[in-house]
Amino acid sequence: MGKPTYYLWRDDFSSQEEYEKKKKWYTKAGFRVVTFKEGPNKPDIEEGIKALIKNHLNDSYS
Repeated sequence: MGKPTYYLWRDDFSSQEEYEKKKKWYTKAGFRVVTFKEGPNKPDIEEGIKALIKNHLNDSYS
């Protein structure tokens, strides 16, 4: 089983140090961290990814 993924937006942090600290915290907690450098922070990104996977699985079993 792979590590769960946690998504961060670089624009949410006022400094590189603050960002690195938060990324390190999630990594130590067992997450694989993906960082978006640009774009709006949408709290429902995980829901969108879940829906994409669900649609893919539904197509695979049809």
